[in-house]
Amino acid sequence: MWGDAGWRRWVLASSFARLGGTMAPFALLLAGEQATGAFSQGAWMASGYAMGMAAAAPFRGRTLDQRRLPGGLRNPLLAQAAVFLALALACFLKAPLWLLLPLSVAGGVVPAGVVAAYRALLPVLVPRARLEAAFAIDAVLMEVQWILGPSLVGMLALADATLGVGAIALTGLSALALNLFLPDREPAPGPRVAATIASLAPFFQGLPRLLYLSSLAVGVSWGVVDAALPPRLLQVGSRPEAWGGLTALLSAASAVGGLLYTSTLKGRVTQDGVILRRCLLFLALWGVLLVPLALVANLWALGAALAAAGIFLAPQAAMQATLLQRKLPDGRQAEGFSLSNASFALGLGLGSGLVAVLLETAGPHGALLTAGALPVLVALGGALVWRSRI
Repeated sequence: MWGDAGWRRWVLASSFARLGGTMAPFALLLAGEQATGAFSQGAWMASGYAMGMAAAAPFRGRTLDQRRLPGGLRNPLLAQAAVFLALALACFLKAPLWLLLPLSVAGGVVPAGVVAAYRALLPVLVPRARLEAAFAIDAVLMEVQWILGPSLVGMLALADATLGVGAIALTGLSALALNLFLPDREPAPGPRVAATIASLAPFFQGLPRLLYLSSLAVGVSWGVVDAALPPRLLQVGSRPEAWGGLTALLSAASAVGGLLYTSTLKGRVTQDGVILRRCLLFLALWGVLLVPLALVANLWALGAALAAAGIFLAPQAAMQATLLQRKLPDGRQAEGFSLSNASFALGLGLGSGLVAVLLETAGPHGALLTAGALPVLVALGGALVWRSRI
């Protein structure tokens, strides 16, 4: 796969498109705190960004399914650049939350569906026998973005917190330029599906419904950790900017887990039930290993807990993508993957909003106790439901 020039170009273009999304939650948290003087306000901005993406992603994905790709990504990427430049300027000028919050929501809406559209391009580039491995490697590459994005935000924040927000605009423009070197994917023939809530019903039946719920659970836990760890670092005598390095550690561990999982794939097509059981097990382990974040009392212990949990993150993302690709209709691939991203973003927004509420009452450590609960519950419930079908 790495010997294929088309694959390498896809990796480069999709990486720049995703980099902005990995930067945004941490960048908005820090820029919001600098502009308003409170981490809770920055958490609301991160939550608004995630909620905007969650609301728009399925319908933006449907629009992109009906256009030639990657040409249809031009307008969303240009709009992303414009919104984040405006948001960076507003934060630098210390605008009030009533202005920063709508801009944050818009920052989530305009690029919604873009990441899923890149994933929908994979079947054009990769033979069917290699798709499972392609999605596994893609999950590892996603973790590389989570290493680079927050780390870059943390470094830029040492100079000024608004620089991280402005850099997100540049990532979108870079992806736009690299799209010129990708092959085209024509829209599927046939009548177009109307953009209504009711038209999403086929995605919430059977296995896809459980996969979307798993994405939601991971998003909630990630949103809690992402918003609660910077103030938690203050409690243990460190700086909030250190969260960029800890995120890099978590994602590096996740990438290692993804590579180990990829090494077990031998070119065979694994059965759906086998993949799902592994996915639910890894989801539960991810949740359980997040609990120590609320209990340990120094930076090294926080890093060790994050690394242990991270081992199980990329493999479950790869398994979810593989199962979804098998179940989604050919003409609605970007839409289906967008719905998965929307589930994660919705969870991210809920988790950030939960922290914004709990910071004033339970404190960062109290908020972090909630991070592992939903993944474990979804894993247990999903296992029981799937077993009852057999």
